[in-house]
Amino acid sequence: MTVRRKSNWYIYLIAFAIALAFAVAAIIAFKWYLFPEDTSPVGLDKNGELTDDFRPTKEHNFNGLFMLSDSENADPELFIMIAYNAVDNRVAFIPFPDSINISSEGRTLPNIYAAQGGDKVIDVLEDVTGVKCDFYVKMDRQGFITLVSAFGNLEYEVMKTVIINDGDVAQTINAGSQRLDAETVFRLIMKADFGEGESYRFNCIGTMLSDLVNQNYRVLDGNSQVMDSFFRMIADNSQTDLTDEFYRAHKAALLNTAAYAVNPGEYYIPYGEYSDDGSFVIANNSITTIRQKAGVD
Repeated sequence: MTVRRKSNWYIYLIAFAIALAFAVAAIIAFKWYLFPEDTSPVGLDKNGELTDDFRPTKEHNFNGLFMLSDSENADPELFIMIAYNAVDNRVAFIPFPDSINISSEGRTLPNIYAAQGGDKVIDVLEDVTGVKCDFYVKMDRQGFITLVSAFGNLEYEVMKTVIINDGDVAQTINAGSQRLDAETVFRLIMKADFGEGESYRFNCIGTMLSDLVNQNYRVLDGNSQVMDSFFRMIADNSQTDLTDEFYRAHKAALLNTAAYAVNPGEYYIPYGEYSDDGSFVIANNSITTIRQKAGVD
């Protein structure tokens, strides 16, 4: 008589299911290695170092607000938006009158800063221009001089002789080509009376800042350590909400600009009209240009 063995098929089925589960788990765990995503390399690591395959995108653009005061405890007197376009390797300086269309409410940018800080100044400028500012930097005389001294002197074509009264110090800057040190750059920007109205003064400031960049940015020349030292100089000598994380996320683009740009510095002076109450209203066409410089439009 033939005896049939009892089938153990279910044991094989369970073993197969367990093996399959382990295989699936292994594939999920090593998916990044077995099936790498089809992405274009950008050469940007967690420390923001620049590599040969880096390609800047609009995600590396940023806009910041720079404010300058005479001393650490003084309210800022100069307000400049810095618009950085990583794709075009462009840094645009856009100065704003401190009475920009809020004077009717009894407020100016300096007293807004005094009462509510840099964040509120950013809110005001964002409302007026429609441009998002990513951070602010408020620097005083000593911080500015320290930064410019490290960056380099300025060859500047003075349009007409200017007399600067800075407390007990009087200084004459003659017309013509002049080589200016950091202290003199600060005095020209903050203390000089150019005698031609605010727009003329802003043009002089815009020329100085853009020339300062174009004459000296090669000192960075893709050098990561030098770039780090300038960032630390800004962070340690100012009141700012600029973070290390934000800097690292944009560092490779900045290094790329330092290495490959040709005269990246430029400036734009907003135009408009002063109201009867003294407030400055920026023209709509000028706001459009500001937005374009800032990469919004």
